[in-house]
Amino acid sequence: MSKSPRKKLRIAIVAALVISVGLAAWAWLQRPVYSGLPVLKLGGEFSLDNANGQPFALQDSSGQVRLLSFGYTHCPDICPMTLARYRAVLDALGDDGAKLQTIMISIDPARDTPEILHKYVSYFSPQIVGLTGTPEAIAVVAKQYGAYVSVNGDDVSHSDYLYLIDRDGRVRRLYDQQAGVDAIVKEAKVLMQEPREGV
Repeated sequence: MSKSPRKKLRIAIVAALVISVGLAAWAWLQRPVYSGLPVLKLGGEFSLDNANGQPFALQDSSGQVRLLSFGYTHCPDICPMTLARYRAVLDALGDDGAKLQTIMISIDPARDTPEILHKYVSYFSPQIVGLTGTPEAIAVVAKQYGAYVSVNGDDVSHSDYLYLIDRDGRVRRLYDQQAGVDAIVKEAKVLMQEPREGV
């Protein structure tokens, strides 16, 4: 009879330890995750026109991580490759793809009407947003992001970086054309979990 209370006590202690370890593990999994990615001195808020000719501001996708690039629909190589990478990143993210907003800003508004731009980016993924505007408005945004843009009639050239933007609208990483899909996905996922400023 004397062993029964001790046995019950041991069971209670083990159960308490299991619960404590479980709670500690749960708390550890719920902790804020910081990406370690620097905040780059590029970017900022802007407003351009979407496929419906309606204003689209960067803050309209607040709460989402964003991938942004500059390009144009007549681009023979870099832009299709960039949009194909967008699609691959979205596919690799699976359900988390809804937490990523992919954006291409056209630097060739004379030829890239909202309708043409929408048809072009949608070919790669309906989740990609194509933006356009006046040459002056696009030049302002390009300067904000440190992008090289040159448009002389049909002679168009531009830098080919992808900008990884966090949920607070800050540029956290520049990817060149050598950056792999896996690297982009990994860092985008971390930014999806990173606590927001002032939230």
